[in-house]
Amino acid sequence: VLVHSRLPTVTELLCLMASSLYQEQFDPEVYIGTCFSVSNPHKPGQKSVDPLRIWSLIKFHQFYSTLSSTTAQEKRLQILEFGGGPVIHPLISAAPYAETIVFSEYLGQNRDVVDSWRNRESTAVDFRSIIGTVVQSVEGRDEKEVEHRDQELRDKIISVVPCDIRQDPPVDASVQTGIYDVLSTHLILDTACESVEMYAEALQKLSAYVRPGGYILTLEVLEQTFYTVGDARFPCVALTKEIVRKSLIGAGFTEELCFHSLPVEPSEAFDAKEFVMFSARKCH
Repeated sequence: VLVHSRLPTVTELLCLMASSLYQEQFDPEVYIGTCFSVSNPHKPGQKSVDPLRIWSLIKFHQFYSTLSSTTAQEKRLQILEFGGGPVIHPLISAAPYAETIVFSEYLGQNRDVVDSWRNRESTAVDFRSIIGTVVQSVEGRDEKEVEHRDQELRDKIISVVPCDIRQDPPVDASVQTGIYDVLSTHLILDTACESVEMYAEALQKLSAYVRPGGYILTLEVLEQTFYTVGDARFPCVALTKEIVRKSLIGAGFTEELCFHSLPVEPSEAFDAKEFVMFSARKCH
């Protein structure tokens, strides 16, 4: 008896190709350097934080400080970071308000970077510079707080686990659904999804992890079809504000939907036209 297995769809084949591309060509060290090291025009030979990152760091701080002012003082947040990559900067301002943070990431080499940092291994990436930028320049605190925040964030990240938006469930089975106050996911879904429909389905999957009344915080790039890390070029699905808005609403995030945008000029590194920070509350 011949058994005919189902042939993969075009979208499934594209997903497999993208997965292989990331595993083979994504370099965490190059990515981290791209995120946080750009030439300083006022101090030749010195590096500074990318202005786009500064803008996002300010928005992360504003979100968590505003959320804390509307939350019971004794309430500490359960946070799930989805597709966090090899970086921790979206969580720096979250740490003072968090009870626990679960950090999920698709690539093993990226999880290794974060775990190495958490465990203070001798070869670990040193994130103190970006932590200092957030604590001192964004939050206006003194230098003493930098070391405290560094340790606080290490302590609050209780686990680093695998994730894959193509799977069901999309996060490691050890992670519970329906309990998180904040789902944090940035600059990942447009690269992990091969179509607008898959993007909407991805948000529906992730919504399952958020408790009723909880929030999603997501940084997206609009109308981007590619970005580069070093010499590697990675494809993206082009999003618009309306696509993101409809997808969030379709995933149950219908309350307090707001966004902040920053226009950008396309370059050889990416062809995005706008960075947008969305936040929304899941309906009760």
